[in-house]
Amino acid sequence: MAKGRTISASFLTKLDEQVMELCSKISNVLIESISDKDKKKEFKNTFGKMSKTTRDAGSGLGGGKLQRDALCTRGIQGKAPYSNRNLRWHPLVVAQTPIPFAKPIERIEIEGTTLYFVVKNKNGKELSFPSDKVHELPERYVVLPRHWLDHIDVIKLWGDIEWTQNSCIITAYEACDWQDAAQAYAILGISVVVGFFEVEFQSIYPKVVEILKTQNIDSSSLPNKHFPTQEIDIISCPLCKVKANENPAKMPDRKREHRWKPEWANSKRSEGEDSSLQIMHVEPLTETTMNHNAQNVRFGHRWCNVAMTDHSVEETVNFMEFIVESHKKI
Repeated sequence: MAKGRTISASFLTKLDEQVMELCSKISNVLIESISDKDKKKEFKNTFGKMSKTTRDAGSGLGGGKLQRDALCTRGIQGKAPYSNRNLRWHPLVVAQTPIPFAKPIERIEIEGTTLYFVVKNKNGKELSFPSDKVHELPERYVVLPRHWLDHIDVIKLWGDIEWTQNSCIITAYEACDWQDAAQAYAILGISVVVGFFEVEFQSIYPKVVEILKTQNIDSSSLPNKHFPTQEIDIISCPLCKVKANENPAKMPDRKREHRWKPEWANSKRSEGEDSSLQIMHVEPLTETTMNHNAQNVRFGHRWCNVAMTDHSVEETVNFMEFIVESHKKI
């Protein structure tokens, strides 16, 4: 299975660079809003650091949490051409059925152990893009199950090396336009500096909005309809409605049993805490709708995120209501 980085992870288009620069401006304003010197450093290293020369946030090490969660897809590996992190506006996606925001490719071709994706441009001309060049596609295209059928007997025999050199596609449900990715970056950034770094909402919000308003990447009018305006909607966990810097549902701290782990290995124990900060979607991501936007993206508690699984907030609340009634807790 693919185990390495996304193919051509260090190659950015002009648009990619422009969006990265826009988010860097937002990050810098967020950092400067923090008065304490040590807190500035903490925010920058954990959240605001930007890896402006890669499309995978520096393989999860060069970029901070804002870049990884707002701009990039999740890390994913497997016996498939998935990108192991990539920009969410990447122009080649894979889906089970046709989707409204991408054109189907014409076909897949294989030369040696390289996948080639053949598409038609707006003028009807066929163009062929190898896996390491698909980030240069002129618009968004989708690869469907039928496109793989002629090649299954070949690619099912591929191993680590072949899949890694073809890790070039993102899932359709993680895709969004660059405008929504940048706005998600802004909203998540505001929620963190206000909730965890004692920055006044009324001070930082208009500064971030002004950066979005003055973007010159294209003619898009930002912030758009997805951008929230109320502090409580931005800084609270979308499920339990408690501020993200407090325990989920105001529950007391849980004492976790310590279990042996090799002292020489990296520990991710803190990520398993109930109140650990995780990206959440109020409505679940789907292949047919681009739901990664500033209205739908929030930071919340790990406990709440796990409880939702792939369901919406409303579905989760209905589920919890049934359980509470079943246990006669009302």
